Amino acid sequence: MTDSAALTLRAKMLGAIIREARTEAHLSLSEAAEMIGTTRGILSSYEHGRRIISLPELELLAFHLDTPLDSLIAPTAPEKDERDEFDPEVFLSLRQRIIGALVRKRRSDTGMTMKALAESIGISSRSMGSYERGEKSIPFTDLELIVEALGQSIEDYIDDEGPVGEWLTTNKAFKNFMDFSPEIREFLCKPGNETYVQIAKQLSEIPVEKLRILAETLLDITL
Repeated sequence: MTDSAALTLRAKMLGAIIREARTEAHLSLSEAAEMIGTTRGILSSYEHGRRIISLPELELLAFHLDTPLDSLIAPTAPEKDERDEFDPEVFLSLRQRIIGALVRKRRSDTGMTMKALAESIGISSRSMGSYERGEKSIPFTDLELIVEALGQSIEDYIDDEGPVGEWLTTNKAFKNFMDFSPEIREFLCKPGNETYVQIAKQLSEIPVEKLRILAETLLDITL
């Protein structure tokens, strides 16, 4: 393939990625164009591979779409395929059975009868049994009442292992990262500082008393 042909193919691929990201965000050509300071016609030419978008424009588009820049430059097909193959019916069935089992275990651990739990939230024992066996999806408002009666919180029942759970964990981790000051974020992002981060993690796991002794020992050495 000639250099010219390769560039043309790359322009068309990049344009297709941009168009897909824009349509998934439910944005019109005019709306997206305004976001990156260009015209509807120019953005259309980008999407059709007739012109090639600049990096600053890509960065601005990623910013407004709240998506990683890498996903616009070189999206990973496996991630998309995994989501495409995700079966919502299987997920919902599995999750309601897991939640039901967790409710049943917690109720048993606290010594509460099914009848008592059902009465505390205003439903029949039969409905509660269906919830615990995973035969019936628990309405969120009922689940709030159940976990309150069992002395728990909704967080105890949120998925943390499946694909949705991994997504939630990743988003939570990113949010926590963004809560740091810009200086700390910059420090954490430098590969050369990974050792210091690991040391800090290890120190955080040391009991307070042992940490105090370690600090006193270091102080004696340096004096």
